Amino acid sequence: MSIVDEIQKDIFEYLDSHYGIEQHEIKGHSALNELGVDSLGLLAIADIVKKKYGIVLDDERIASVRTFQDFTDLLERKLAAKQAAIGAES
Repeated sequence: MSIVDEIQKDIFEYLDSHYGIEQHEIKGHSALNELGVDSLGLLAIADIVKKKYGIVLDDERIASVRTFQDFTDLLERKLAAKQAAIGAES
């Protein structure tokens, strides 16, 4: 399982426990606000990602997230940048 898959699993668990949204209800194009996820929910997800995986998602970028796919794309970009930085240090 890739780290993005692990993070998505954690997000699915968060959405289910806090919003009653089950994984099968979420598609890549699902608008988070239509699922009932507000800006505080996005910040809570970003906090989970930061604490568990050490990936910092800045507020400006989080504000641009509209769909689940947007969030996944943001995570992938942040992971790629983190890996590039680690590679540059080696």
